[in-house]
Amino acid sequence: MYRFRNEYSKAEEVYVQARDISSQTGSQLGFAQSLNVLGDVYQMRSEYSKAEKQYVQARDIFSQIGVQINFAQTLNSLGDVYRMRSDYSEAEESYVQARDVYSQIGNQLGFAQTIENLGDTYRLRSQYCKAEELYIQARDIFLRIGDRLGYAQSLKSLADMYHMRDEYSKAEEAYIQALDIYSRIGNQLGIAELAVQLGDVYHVRNEYSKAEQSYIQARDIFSLLGSQMGFAQSIQSLGDLYFMRGEHPEAEELPVYIQGRDIYSLIGDQLGFSQSVKRLGAVYMVRSDFSKAEGSLTQARDICSQTGDELGVAQSVNTLGTVYRMRGEYSKAEESYIQDRDTFLQVGDHLGLANSIHGLGHVQSARGEYAKAEDSFLEAQRTFRRIGHMRNSAKLSEHLASLYYQQARYNEAARFLREASTAYAELGLEHDAADCDAFLNKLRRFTEKLPT
Repeated sequence: MYRFRNEYSKAEEVYVQARDISSQTGSQLGFAQSLNVLGDVYQMRSEYSKAEKQYVQARDIFSQIGVQINFAQTLNSLGDVYRMRSDYSEAEESYVQARDVYSQIGNQLGFAQTIENLGDTYRLRSQYCKAEELYIQARDIFLRIGDRLGYAQSLKSLADMYHMRDEYSKAEEAYIQALDIYSRIGNQLGIAELAVQLGDVYHVRNEYSKAEQSYIQARDIFSLLGSQMGFAQSIQSLGDLYFMRGEHPEAEELPVYIQGRDIYSLIGDQLGFSQSVKRLGAVYMVRSDFSKAEGSLTQARDICSQTGDELGVAQSVNTLGTVYRMRGEYSKAEESYIQDRDTFLQVGDHLGLANSIHGLGHVQSARGEYAKAEDSFLEAQRTFRRIGHMRNSAKLSEHLASLYYQQARYNEAARFLREASTAYAELGLEHDAADCDAFLNKLRRFTEKLPT
């Protein structure tokens, strides 16, 4: 009960008592079950190392006493912990084991849920073809056995993958299908969660009115349900929307970021708390309040480090690098970008890796190390293109044009400006395309005045 009310400390106390009683009475099954739910508590608190320890012990006991269903469930939970820690190889191994056990005992529901989790792992590793295949397989099983909730969840997973691949029309279609199912079965929590994700699609497509409407719908449902975590997530998304639209005063007046941070702190969600603090740091950075930005981002980095969230550490350090770069502290910025670059490379986060190399390029450019900056920008652009982030790729073309302009390499600057303008136009970003065209016209007028 305490676990589902987010009263994690009380839940931990109860489950530790249950574990100790089972140990004293010699009940291996009860002992393992207590370990399992204790692992769930630690996982919900983002204490992944503690969760792993409980799950591994429970897994081994279930295996020894031959309780196959519990063995498979614990393997699934272990996979979740590894996936959240970005240990994708270990996550894959656990999910594959669980999948095989479910297959052997003929549990179709468990099998479908596990291959969906495995699909999530492949998606996070950018192995989209494998992920799509598993999501479709899971979706078909859920449909066949009449599990409407599972069917909606598999549609949501497919939509998440399309979203990551920048296939926004497919993502929107799948989210709306899943939303329709949740509406028919009266799952208000599912509706709210999908409204946030549908809002994210509209947000990235610059359809800000639709995004705002979706986020507000989610916020209101979460509020009615008393879901503090969901409420915090939805108002954070609203804050991000206002932030991207340049409405920083409105974002502060809500005050969405501070309110979200305080809710996460209240419910003991360290992961959510660190993300809120990180977002707040980004707002301070854009406002050039660099001291507050550094304080927030350092706090976020330390929390992520304590909870074993390597990816969160790298993301915080990356933004810290940008703060140092904007303050002209290039040595600190370089150190930060190199640190998070290595982490992103280790965990297989290609987007984070490209962003780090991009940041390094800016540092090198500011130092006048143009050859190094050129190499960094080109490498970052190749990575963005490979993972399908075409807007970031276009932005790199702009930065390369600026770099060449500084070196009086005007023909190359013009070529990359035309490339950026074309890319922005194809993405429907007419304002960005117009900025490139204006720079190109300025460059053309300038070169026409040069002696031949």
